[in-house]
Amino acid sequence: MQKETVVNSRPDRELRKQIITPGDCNLVPYEESCCRITLTEVTCENETGPCEIQSESRIFSQSFDGMVLIGDCDCFIDKDFELILQQMCCGETCVASMVYRDGDGALVKKISCKIELREVTEEQLISDWSRERLYEAALHHKEQGVELVKQKRIVDAFRRFNKSLKMLIATEPLDPDAVSEDVVQEMIDLKVKLYNNLAHCQLQFNEYDAALQLCNKALNFDPENVKALYRRCTAYSGLQMYEDAWRDIQCALTINSNDKAAQQKANALKPKIEKINKEYANVIKKMFA
Repeated sequence: MQKETVVNSRPDRELRKQIITPGDCNLVPYEESCCRITLTEVTCENETGPCEIQSESRIFSQSFDGMVLIGDCDCFIDKDFELILQQMCCGETCVASMVYRDGDGALVKKISCKIELREVTEEQLISDWSRERLYEAALHHKEQGVELVKQKRIVDAFRRFNKSLKMLIATEPLDPDAVSEDVVQEMIDLKVKLYNNLAHCQLQFNEYDAALQLCNKALNFDPENVKALYRRCTAYSGLQMYEDAWRDIQCALTINSNDKAAQQKANALKPKIEKINKEYANVIKKMFA
């Protein structure tokens, strides 16, 4: 058994592995590689004793099928497990440990397991992917992000939407002689949806400035996008820029007067705007009294 090595380290978490049986160093997993593994001798403990790993983990669940697609995990523990896999060689067996601590340094969770990387399916590097494959991958990550939003896993959803956007941007610049106008419009529509979805995630954590910038990007492509106008209105409201928020929500209602969310937002903003207008009127009145 070889010396234990640190795979990745930061104050709140450390990933380690110790090789039992070396593998083929010419075949290692990277982004989008499909790995077939055998996972045994799994333990998890904290300062009080044995504990659960993570209910959202796929790799450490009872239904795990032994297949890991690098870059396709959402749970933070599974993503850390991917980092360990990417430091393994095909055919290698190792003992791995994943240690998590809180801000005071107390042990929150320590996962230990034995991993055998039995097979690695080689894939093209993402930089060599065709435009069609990049677009399909972007759609996949976007759809996964939507499902995560439904599960209230906003941080994981944000990562998916961000990854989808990176895949989409990687298709640019588009060759006008090779790509039809319909395909270009489909890609623009997807980009607008991603900016909107990323803005939604930022708003869940009151990151109003970031949400505002994302909505601006969406509206640059689609100035009449009601969802982007609504979310920018929400960001403006959070920044107490009520007049800008009012302008956006009125614009949204002009485009779609039946939008219930926009109607509710306008009703909530109306007292603030009336107060601002009243205060302004009083200032003018005093100036000319």
